[in-house]
Amino acid sequence: MEFEGIPLEVIHRRVKYPRVEFKAVPGRLRVIVPPGINPFKVLNDNKTSILKKYQRLMGQIETARKIPMTDWTEEEFKAIISRYVERYSRQLKVKISQVKFRKMKRRWGSCRNGAIITLNIFLQFVPEHLIAYIIFHELAHLIVKGHNRKFKTIIAREFPNYRQLDKELNLYGLKLLS
Repeated sequence: MEFEGIPLEVIHRRVKYPRVEFKAVPGRLRVIVPPGINPFKVLNDNKTSILKKYQRLMGQIETARKIPMTDWTEEEFKAIISRYVERYSRQLKVKISQVKFRKMKRRWGSCRNGAIITLNIFLQFVPEHLIAYIIFHELAHLIVKGHNRKFKTIIAREFPNYRQLDKELNLYGLKLLS
């Protein structure tokens, strides 16, 4: 199924309000509607913004295809992780109990209770400055749980260009995590 040439997935679910999103496969449009609601009415009502987002997404996918990937050896990667965990945990005055690695579909890292940091194994393919940023970000969650103003202030002190770093990570996400 398609909408204006965009691959489309329609999901009827017991939701209060219809929702339109780009999910899973880059470039696939998903519309989630309550039973009895015409998905094409929802799509046509939001056509301008959908087409604009689609064009932006396709541009990002094209840019992502061209970005270079690193390929650290496992030893190099673990050494980089250790160096930044040590540096930033000392700087932020936090203690972590463990660093874990696993394949994640939608995240670069997570921080759990008990000071366990989990990092996406695909970080092995991104530049070192982005690895540093992710580690700092996850360690900052030991101070502030959410992404509120206080959290962003902590991040901005070390990475004043954090918005640009987030954009870079999004491109690598399109390339590696999709």
